[in-house]
Amino acid sequence: MNIKTIRRSLKHVLSASLLLMLIAGAATTHAAFPGANGKIAFDSQRDGNPEIYVMNADGSGQTNLTNNPANDAVPAWSPDGSKIAFISFRDDVNGEIYVMNADGSNVTRLTNNPTQDGYTSWSPSGTKIAFMSDRDGNPEIYVMNADGSGQTRLTNNAAEDNYPAWSPDDTKIAFTSHRDGNYEIYVMNADGSGQTNLSNNPASESSANWS
Repeated sequence: MNIKTIRRSLKHVLSASLLLMLIAGAATTHAAFPGANGKIAFDSQRDGNPEIYVMNADGSGQTNLTNNPANDAVPAWSPDGSKIAFISFRDDVNGEIYVMNADGSNVTRLTNNPTQDGYTSWSPSGTKIAFMSDRDGNPEIYVMNADGSGQTRLTNNAAEDNYPAWSPDDTKIAFTSHRDGNYEIYVMNADGSGQTNLSNNPASESSANWS
């Protein structure tokens, strides 16, 4: 399943089964934060629709954090382990970005517009979140403060830009772009400047993950 097909499925078909295909087949991975191993967040359809779960590193203590009839998916830990960002369809059929405490409390909506927002990546400082949004007519990379304020577009072209990933030193964001006619890995400065094609070949590349 290519990225364009995945995006179309998420935007137009909101069944739990197709959303699960999206999650399993295309969700971007995130760089691990330094420090001791902690809990693992994941999404599961075991209760009838996608929900956010956490478990201990050995698989024990699996716990449903979201517990609602809407689809919740693609969790991303904050660097300090205190919060989890995720995509939810609970208030919007297009999907919005939410954040909650690591125990599932204090669920807060960060984005609010009639198009798709998703695929979050926390900055290593924990102060900002990079994400994808369709709000300007096609997928672009945006950044916002961790409380949802200051939402700013970083990429601006007619092609699809998606799947942001922060560098460990907080200065750069890798992402996937179709601006050259096929999907390539790009990198840019955290303010959106210096956008550069890194992979640059006729094959499709996607879902960058920093060491």
